[in-house]
Amino acid sequence: MAQTMISEALTPDLLNQLAIVLAQLSSPDNAIRTAAETQLNEQLTTQYELLLSALSHIVRQHQEQHLRSFAAILLRRLALKQAAGSPKEDTSYYVWIGEPARQYIQNELLQSLQAEQVPAARRKIADTIAELGKHMLLKGSTWNELLHAIFECARSPAAEHKVSAFQIIAQVPGLIADTDVASMKRFFGAGLQDGSSEVRLEALHASVAYMVELEPSQLGGLVDFLPQMLNILPALGAEERDLETALGYLIELGDAHPKALRNVVPQLIQFTTELMKNEELEMSTRQTALEMMMTLAEAAPAMMRKHTQFCQTLVPILLEWMGHMEESESWFTSDDIDDDDNEADDIIAGEALDRLARALGGKTVLPVTFSLIPAMLASEDWRKRHGALMTISAIAEGCAKIMEAELAKVLNLILPHLRDPHPRVQWATCNAVGQMSTDFAPTMQTRFAEMVLSNLVPVLDYRDFPRVQTHAAAALVNFCQEVEKDAIAPFLSAIFEKLLVLLNTGKTYVQEQAITTIATVADSAAENFVNYYSSIMPLLMNVLKQANSKEFRLLRGKAMECATLIALAVGKDTFAPDAGALIELLRVTQESITDPDDPQSSYLLAAWARICKVLEADFVPYLSFVLPPLMKSAQLKPDFALIDSTEDEETIREKYDEDWEMLEVDGQRIGIKTTVLEEKCTAVEMLICYARELGPGFAPYVKEVMAIVVPLLRFYFHEGVRHAAAATIPYLFVSILKAQVPREQFDVYGAWNEVLAKIVECIKDELDSGFLAQLYTTTQECLEAIGPNSTSEELRRDFVTATISQLEDYFRRASEREASRQDVDYDAEGEEAIQVEEDSDDMFLADLSTALHQFLKNHRDAYLPQFDLLAPYVHRFLTSSQTPARQWAICVFDDVIEFAGPASARYQGQFWESLAQAVVDESFEVRQAAAYGVGVAAQFGGPTYTQACASALPKLFAAINAPRAREEENILATENAISAVGKICQFLGASGAFDLDQVLAAWVAALPITEDTDEAPFVYSYLMQLIQQNNQAVLGAGNANVPKLALILAEVLANKDLLAGHVDLTRSVVDTLRQFMGSCDEATRGQLWNSITPEKRKVLVDSGYV
Repeated sequence: MAQTMISEALTPDLLNQLAIVLAQLSSPDNAIRTAAETQLNEQLTTQYELLLSALSHIVRQHQEQHLRSFAAILLRRLALKQAAGSPKEDTSYYVWIGEPARQYIQNELLQSLQAEQVPAARRKIADTIAELGKHMLLKGSTWNELLHAIFECARSPAAEHKVSAFQIIAQVPGLIADTDVASMKRFFGAGLQDGSSEVRLEALHASVAYMVELEPSQLGGLVDFLPQMLNILPALGAEERDLETALGYLIELGDAHPKALRNVVPQLIQFTTELMKNEELEMSTRQTALEMMMTLAEAAPAMMRKHTQFCQTLVPILLEWMGHMEESESWFTSDDIDDDDNEADDIIAGEALDRLARALGGKTVLPVTFSLIPAMLASEDWRKRHGALMTISAIAEGCAKIMEAELAKVLNLILPHLRDPHPRVQWATCNAVGQMSTDFAPTMQTRFAEMVLSNLVPVLDYRDFPRVQTHAAAALVNFCQEVEKDAIAPFLSAIFEKLLVLLNTGKTYVQEQAITTIATVADSAAENFVNYYSSIMPLLMNVLKQANSKEFRLLRGKAMECATLIALAVGKDTFAPDAGALIELLRVTQESITDPDDPQSSYLLAAWARICKVLEADFVPYLSFVLPPLMKSAQLKPDFALIDSTEDEETIREKYDEDWEMLEVDGQRIGIKTTVLEEKCTAVEMLICYARELGPGFAPYVKEVMAIVVPLLRFYFHEGVRHAAAATIPYLFVSILKAQVPREQFDVYGAWNEVLAKIVECIKDELDSGFLAQLYTTTQECLEAIGPNSTSEELRRDFVTATISQLEDYFRRASEREASRQDVDYDAEGEEAIQVEEDSDDMFLADLSTALHQFLKNHRDAYLPQFDLLAPYVHRFLTSSQTPARQWAICVFDDVIEFAGPASARYQGQFWESLAQAVVDESFEVRQAAAYGVGVAAQFGGPTYTQACASALPKLFAAINAPRAREEENILATENAISAVGKICQFLGASGAFDLDQVLAAWVAALPITEDTDEAPFVYSYLMQLIQQNNQAVLGAGNANVPKLALILAEVLANKDLLAGHVDLTRSVVDTLRQFMGSCDEATRGQLWNSITPEKRKVLVDSGYV
């Protein structure tokens, strides 16, 4: 439809009718509003060009300002909707209408931008122009007239035109991405120096958006522009909202490019901390200033650590805020114990201290913090004491490494405040103890159990202050989650006596916490809880029978949790008499639930799974009514809400409570209800439990569960759901295989290939190395369960191709880490962060290695065509300077040799030299892998490896005889080298490539091996064989080696785990030891016996070996 035709089609009647519909859309009458929406949607489907064009006309020409604004908003929303009749899913109406209609709309909007006099309407028009411009830019189209219009507006003498120009640039900085930096500095600089504060503010917004769009390497020319950007801040102080907005823009820049701000950090610290100290300002302004600092600390911690004044200035302010509390009578009387104001000074400060400690680390944060805490704890003002204790809670996690060394001092500092005269300080002390119990576990429980429990348990008696009692019980939960049963045993009677008193109080929140604490303590006490079972289980059953009102639903849920945790603690025999009654109570509860938000639902899911763990196969009959609601929960769809970009933060907070989490996806803000996600995650985790515990008994449900969990591998809204879904899959296959289900009922191979196809799709583009590791673990476990020749050649190739893309990402990340180590801000704390990422990558490599191991084991030399694609990447790891990378590559080549046998010789030229040299590598992990590789080459590689293995013998003996070879960290590498020498002798000794007798004599001299339970059976089987053959190189001239051999065999037998499961071999070792001992004279026997430690002599005697 040409533009002239559009103009002609937009008759006054049509435009008037559309204006009426727009007015009706705002009607308070639901029926009128619904009818208008229906009419508009019908018109969009059938006359989209005309509708969008008419809206743009109303934006420009209608007399009523609110209709012009509304038309601009509606135009944006409708134009960007997916076109109903388009063959492509991502085609919007704005793209689909074609160039003439689009040109008409754009012309109307640009004219509106020039002509509109009302600021609110102008902003709506600018927003619409920006959104449409951004959309077309993403589609590869350029709106040339828009850029011209922006620069015209910027040159206008009218402030409102300049504001619109910068507003559009701020939303679509890509429009000016190709403009040279010098020109943009002049453009933005003019706006920042404008006489209008509104222009200056919007110019700052646009400047930030432009810089955020650039790559870090492109920012160099803008460093000298930053002071000009900051210069506008002081003048904005007269209008706090503008100052807060400006800081918000700088926060965005600091998050995206923190190091670009390096030269202005001192000014930012001074300016923001002065704002924080200015009590005449609104708290929201002061908190935004704090957020500016926190953003830099988290985005560039090493850079901020170098500014010593940063923590020295910021931390005292935050500790001052920690004491900003009001005495509140309701705190003592309210039954709502989650009534904290999340916007209060002390809450914001506590969160900031937590973030600061985790970002900068204990070395930076702890000294300045603890220079102030003792004085706060000694203050007569309870608020100061409370603030100090809550500060310790806040920084504990981030400062854990440093604080742990001083844990005794910290506990001596805080525990006396459990008896503080003010109950809120007592509460804060309980909070600190609970938080530290988590952050310093298990050290705190191992070293300070008596100290903590003897101070904490009496607080359960503080009957005048139920909130303090409840928080003490909550702290006890944290402490007991990691405590040893023997450490808590002396306190069990006192704990349960006091908790039973709490259970009988009139306050529901106290009862709920008492039940939770009983459950946790029972779990820690394990079999020691049996003595208390008969007193507590009936009380819990009574809660489930009688507490039926709605207000007791959470209490009932906690009672279910407690009863089933107790069942786990005491075991099947003790629990069995009550099992039927409890199961019936849970079944009745399950059938009574009608409210989707009933908290009992999630507690039931976990309770059933615990009973299953206790009853094992006896639970199978209950699956018929336990699984349906569980599967329903596993299939829950998350509640989504698309957040309108025009809504302010306060409106959003009012509409969406703490159960909603906000995410940004492709520029669109989305709300997700997290309570649904948690229930879904719990349900999938319980499916793991049933499949694992019931094995073949779960087989009838496998097909249905498989259909649920496999699609959840791509459930990106909750990592826990994805991990649980992936972990469930191997157990499902094991269940089917154990049940020996006929192929016509369940085709295991077919199902596995379908599942692997989905796994491969995930591997291709997975960004989370933790979940990637889980995918490889799932693959390995499935392959191990299903067995040889289970995977099609095509899927094996696809798996390798997807893995190659991940290895390329690994190399990129490794390169970035090395660059970080060369960064000007690199320091020890920065290295810790790098190590965390490296550990995650190492886990990915380790789990990938197990998957490749299983593919090779299952398919042997048939896997080599796929391995050909992978080999160059493995070789790249082999030559890496990083220990984990080299170890990984050697392990992979070890598996190729072991499972492909002689066919692996095709790669020998790529890896052997590096592998053989690695036998004497500095890293014990690399030495162990390399030694094992030489051994399997001798055992499985065939004649091609004979000379190579013989040539490796000097290096193997160098590793065996190294000065520290028998130290704990080196022993496994050394024993692998000893085993490798044995394999070379056994499998290649007849080749003549080396002096067998000489090597055997040296090998016997290197024995025993006493730690490696994998290699020991081979080593001692071969030794027995040589002894039985009367091999003189082993026995020595005139059997001179017999005493030494007897001592070796005694050492082997004294280590019960070394040959566990190898009955025939153990018997052979025993018989040979007795024979040797019998052949020795009494003096030699005595000497041998005395050379064995008393502990080992006792094992030999008690086992009847001697």
